Amino acid sequence: MRTLSVFVQVSKTLNLTLVAEQLGLPKSTVSKEISRLESHLKAKLLDRSTRRVELTEVGAIAYERALQLVEDFKALQHDVLVMEQQVQGLLKVSAPPALGEFLSQKVLPPFLKRWPKITVSLNLTYDFEDLFAQGIDLAFRVGEIQDDRLISRKLGHSTRVLVANPEYLAVHGAPQLPEELAGHNCLRFQFNPGESEWTLTSANSTINLSVSGNFFCANIQALKNATLNGLGIAQLPINNIVEELAGGQLVKVLPEWHVPPMNIHAVYRTGLNKPKKLAALLDFLNEEKGLFEWSV
Repeated sequence: MRTLSVFVQVSKTLNLTLVAEQLGLPKSTVSKEISRLESHLKAKLLDRSTRRVELTEVGAIAYERALQLVEDFKALQHDVLVMEQQVQGLLKVSAPPALGEFLSQKVLPPFLKRWPKITVSLNLTYDFEDLFAQGIDLAFRVGEIQDDRLISRKLGHSTRVLVANPEYLAVHGAPQLPEELAGHNCLRFQFNPGESEWTLTSANSTINLSVSGNFFCANIQALKNATLNGLGIAQLPINNIVEELAGGQLVKVLPEWHVPPMNIHAVYRTGLNKPKKLAALLDFLNEEKGLFEWSV
């Protein structure tokens, strides 16, 4: 773009020395830029002598096109600058489905009410997507962050608790010890058939148990629905069942035991000059970090 800008200025003034002074460049550099453009276009644009500079017929046509291109580029720079200075635009966000349900209820609505010119695209997946390849602005991750290309901010933590519908417990009884779960229909979050191993922790110890049951799936909402309908005992994220626990549709089983907590992070790409829209979301998450702290 500098080459075109130099050519436009020379075409306007027909004075290489003046253009060199205006642009703060050596006169030889201005001359080389013109020669570079002529070589690229394979056409003579200026008639240059020791006394004067004139546009050729082709140069006059090239000047009109170059002027438009330079003006368009300046307009583009201005538009980008304005966009970067304003909190607006499309924000691509990724999260695990269970956390995404919470985000769509408690986090994103107040954020979008504060910044109505932002549009959020929320993609829910259990895959750790490549933020660089897929152009994702920010991802919520549960667990440890392995990708050192990402900048990570810890937001809080989540854990899963054992819950069941009161009707199920009325029929089958409530286990008093973790080992008694082997005699219950345990609804599992998993992708493949077979028994599951549940890791539970209390104030004093951690235990690993093999459990089984007649229902498993890789979707928290479906697992929650099955539990609400009295099918068995499940591990569910505490943040996804707050209302059901408060309303009595679900009750805690072995309340002194729970799944070891996992950290929740917001991650975004390194080397990214954060646009205002991303900075606004990060600031909002920092203000509302209490939303991501759930007691068992």
